[in-house]
Amino acid sequence: MSPGWQGLDPGAESLILAGPVLKSTLTPLALNALGLADAPQIAVDGGIRFAHRPFLWAGDGDSGAAPAKIPAMMKTAQDETDLRFCLNGIRSWRWRDLHLFGFIGARPDHALANFGEIHAEMKRRQRFQRGVFYDEGLLPLFVFLAAGEHVFAHKGIFSLVAFDRSTVSLSGKCRYPAGSLVIETLSGAGISNEATGEVKLISDSPVAIIFPHE
Repeated sequence: MSPGWQGLDPGAESLILAGPVLKSTLTPLALNALGLADAPQIAVDGGIRFAHRPFLWAGDGDSGAAPAKIPAMMKTAQDETDLRFCLNGIRSWRWRDLHLFGFIGARPDHALANFGEIHAEMKRRQRFQRGVFYDEGLLPLFVFLAAGEHVFAHKGIFSLVAFDRSTVSLSGKCRYPAGSLVIETLSGAGISNEATGEVKLISDSPVAIIFPHE
């Protein structure tokens, strides 16, 4: 970690990362319904156009200029993404959950790379419990969950995707429960389930829950 990141940790359990492909500003009003109105925001490169009062900027400046009034961490090498650069810098901080806005959009290659970065960070950093990617309507779309036990509430279709070979169990109010189901990397074994309330998930590896929006 660069020494410049030290002392910048806001001490929050949840952080918002604002990426470059958002279409609207992340105001407290817009985030209030998600329970994130008070979560500190980091602008990642072009996300500076959409973050609301960010306390930090990180990137290489190719999609958004570094601001003058807040700390700015400039990436000088091109062997890592802006998101990876940011994750490296904040690794020792207190946070447990990341909420990522503006990281999925028209470029599927970028989106897949961002998913891979979050999965890798979740394996690397034990404290990292949840990483949520939001769509353009500010709705949770991909929710990465660390290895272990989790409970989530949902009504409708959901899919479970593994980025490593994983053994998972599903119970509770879901149409297709499973006990010690082995899911291969990016296989279809966990797609198109349906929940009518609380679902309990146990996994031996980080997995992603996808909530498709019609």
